[in-house]
Amino acid sequence: MRTLGKLSVVAVAATATILATGTSAYAGTDAVSEVTGSSSRFISYGDKFENCDTSSDGLISYVAFEYVRIDGSLQTGSHYNPGSSGDCSQWNHNFGEGRTVRFRSCVDQPAWATDTCDRWRSGVA
Repeated sequence: MRTLGKLSVVAVAATATILATGTSAYAGTDAVSEVTGSSSRFISYGDKFENCDTSSDGLISYVAFEYVRIDGSLQTGSHYNPGSSGDCSQWNHNFGEGRTVRFRSCVDQPAWATDTCDRWRSGVA
């Protein structure tokens, strides 16, 4: 009976250790980029970009992004918000966990003008 008691204590201790040392989920970093007429954010949970048109100026807001893949190649892109003032849109990605994603919020200007953009901001997937 003494041996059975010791085995029970060892089993309980081992189970408690396994439960207490489970792996924790990686927590990414969200970030926001804003410029007059456009507000964008990177949402690390789900690797999403969101862009909101914040002005009734008739111009199109968008989010531009860049991401260095694990093989070293650069992925770039832009997501244009199809809505108008007050409308928000989201786009999903699948970036490598723990990797930096750079993005900025912009407003698409007429062809003869340079787009208005915030500085590059960084989030972590």
